[in-house]
Amino acid sequence: MHNRIVLVSLLMVAGCGDEPSSGERAASDARDIAMVEEANEVMPPVKQITPEPILLPDIERFDLLGEACNYAPGTSLGTRVIAREADAFAKIEGDIVRFAADPGSRELPMHTRTLYNGREYSLRLQIEGVTPQEREVDAVSGAAAQPQAGGTNYEGTVQLRDQYGRLVYEGTGLAQCKG
Repeated sequence: MHNRIVLVSLLMVAGCGDEPSSGERAASDARDIAMVEEANEVMPPVKQITPEPILLPDIERFDLLGEACNYAPGTSLGTRVIAREADAFAKIEGDIVRFAADPGSRELPMHTRTLYNGREYSLRLQIEGVTPQEREVDAVSGAAAQPQAGGTNYEGTVQLRDQYGRLVYEGTGLAQCKG
């Protein structure tokens, strides 16, 4: 009998080693999972983008003619964004990227919209002094927008945001709307 007591005592001591209990193991696993999830939630650094000019070969290849507003931010007259009723286009890193219009966003001239969404980016457009009710009148001066050969010119702003909603490009300049 004495041998049994010694054997049971030895087994109990062996069981009390460095092994954590099931509760301690679950808590440790939960901490490890939380650390991995936190590491995965860290956003990558912001990558600044500058849309490239959309050239005539691009316009012809993707059939970007018709009623639209063309945005040429900065001092260049090179179109960086072509916005239409249902979609908009920008050239990013050599590729033409298509954005779908958000039908719930505010309407701009030529039935374009203020918000377009793509796979990796969203596009926000603004034309100064244009309201939905008075699309052809400058709200600041009360004067009609200046018609030019081939369209009406406004001051327009383009904002490009990444998938996290961070601003990666912003430019203001000529926005020409034509039918």
